[in-house]
Amino acid sequence: MPLRNPNDYRDKTADWLAFFANRRRQALAPLVTPALVREHEEDPRGGDTPHGFALQDVLNYVHNMPTDGKSFAYAEVPYRRYRLGIMHARGHTPTFPDDRVFTSEREAVHAVFLERLCTLHLTTDAEDQG
Repeated sequence: MPLRNPNDYRDKTADWLAFFANRRRQALAPLVTPALVREHEEDPRGGDTPHGFALQDVLNYVHNMPTDGKSFAYAEVPYRRYRLGIMHARGHTPTFPDDRVFTSEREAVHAVFLERLCTLHLTTDAEDQG
């Protein structure tokens, strides 16, 4: 039966995007191990040593989160004081959900990584501590 009125039909693009995002998270979840978290903590930017395949695969997914609600490292005082911020839609200022302060960019970037893993349900709070 042909479509007579497109307004009578719902666009299912969002459904498919959610379906594939869920499948991707399920595929990545086994890669998120304490060893992978340690690898990221030791060199969050991959500047000293290249990231392993598993970490790079997880980072590729984590970096592609939608901007609205995405955490980031904010240099409150460059090279001395960093905080975690949350980006929002264009035209809205970022928010700072807590008072945690980091003394190095490396610590802040790793904290952002852990925050994003939690947001995507790829890790538990217990793993974040270790």
